[in-house]
Amino acid sequence: MSKEGALFVGIDVGTTRTKAGVVDLGGTELAHASVPTTWQHEPTGGHVRPDDLFAGAVAAIAEVLEKAPPGEVAGVGVTSMAETAVLLDPAGEPVGPAVAWYDVRGADDFADLKSEFGADRFGRVTGLGTSQVPTIATMRWLARNVPDARCAVSVLSVADWVVTCLGGELAAEASLASRTGALSIANREWWAEALDWAGVPPTIFPPLRSAGAPFGRAHDLPPGLERLEGTVLTVAGHDHLCAALGIGALQQSQVMDDCGTAEALVRAVPVTPAPDLAAGLPLGIMVGWHVLPGHYALMGGFPFGLDLIQVLEQFGVTNRHGLTDLDAPALALGLPQASVRMGPGGLPPMRPPTGGKTYVAPERAWWAAIASAVTVSRQLLDALEGLGGPVAEVRMSGGWSRNPLLMKLKSEVFPALSYPVVKEAGTRGAALLAALAAGAHGDVAEFPQPELELVPQHLPGPRPAAHHEARPTHGTPT
Repeated sequence: MSKEGALFVGIDVGTTRTKAGVVDLGGTELAHASVPTTWQHEPTGGHVRPDDLFAGAVAAIAEVLEKAPPGEVAGVGVTSMAETAVLLDPAGEPVGPAVAWYDVRGADDFADLKSEFGADRFGRVTGLGTSQVPTIATMRWLARNVPDARCAVSVLSVADWVVTCLGGELAAEASLASRTGALSIANREWWAEALDWAGVPPTIFPPLRSAGAPFGRAHDLPPGLERLEGTVLTVAGHDHLCAALGIGALQQSQVMDDCGTAEALVRAVPVTPAPDLAAGLPLGIMVGWHVLPGHYALMGGFPFGLDLIQVLEQFGVTNRHGLTDLDAPALALGLPQASVRMGPGGLPPMRPPTGGKTYVAPERAWWAAIASAVTVSRQLLDALEGLGGPVAEVRMSGGWSRNPLLMKLKSEVFPALSYPVVKEAGTRGAALLAALAAGAHGDVAEFPQPELELVPQHLPGPRPAAHHEARPTHGTPT
């Protein structure tokens, strides 16, 4: 492969949209495209047809290739949400639905799993908490309730599935495997007892492979993707971790704060010395394999954007790329982050005025919602510092990260904030890992760093005390 003029495609199959981007060897983003990720909604959450996931990826790739400049496409990387899985029959065809990561149909099975092994042992083996339903519990539910699912002989993450559809090899990327509840993290092997508990074949998960390793080459592609024929493929891992790489958060002293549908705080720590996999669980921090070689990912989060949108809907206000008409009035209140006080449910009552009911002005409710989220994220950052030492820099990402009220309140209580000048962190990270798989970079240390915009801190003095009782975290949404 000639490095000169080489292009790399990154695909990010997310909860809301499936995105594609083209990046050159210098890390410059050259083109973008996206299509909605279409779910079939149900009372428990939702699911999607695996073929629709691939069709969305194809549509996004075809559109971005039309926008891309001339040049050889030397690598393709695919990142995705976790927990959601695709079941395959012996012929390699998908069977049953791909259940959404936020779906709770497997909650009772997960309760049985925790009862069978004990929540503490489950955490020590898998590094996962006890609130987010893992893939293995949903697989058990499917085997019991969906006849077609009983003939499954392989299970793939969404990104693994898309790569195989492009012609790649059957393998399980390690950071996505870490979210299944079926992987022994320290041993880096599938947990036989959990597979037996779920009633699935012991070989149902394919062999592990690291993000950025070659997963084969593209071939027999759908119309519109001919330009990718023969291109090296890689699975770029869990979307939050791939986004951290995309914004250059590669050091232990850095944390990525990704503010999207969910807010996720991610930190890379070396495998040696090995951390206690369960130490962070009471604090809302889980551990799994990172997309960075030789590193674990410490990660905590909560449904940030989902909660904020619910608040906005109460007042008939819309969100435009993280900006709202309530931002300026809420900023004008002049309230400091340290003044946030939350009730048992996490937020004060917030509803439009109706006869005799409690009323909170929309701008005050909006300030309270943002301040509440900042308090929770500060708690998670405290936990990350307790587990991995001081944090010198927080790199912001995600569609909500540029909200002016959020920026102000976070700058008051966080370490130095920086805003990488990156349009789509997930697709950029996936493209960089594709360059690694193609041999254009010898190591992640060679990855080009993005430009940064720095935000001054407003609080030089002591940080306000965190209100740990204020609001429970909900695992780490994808």
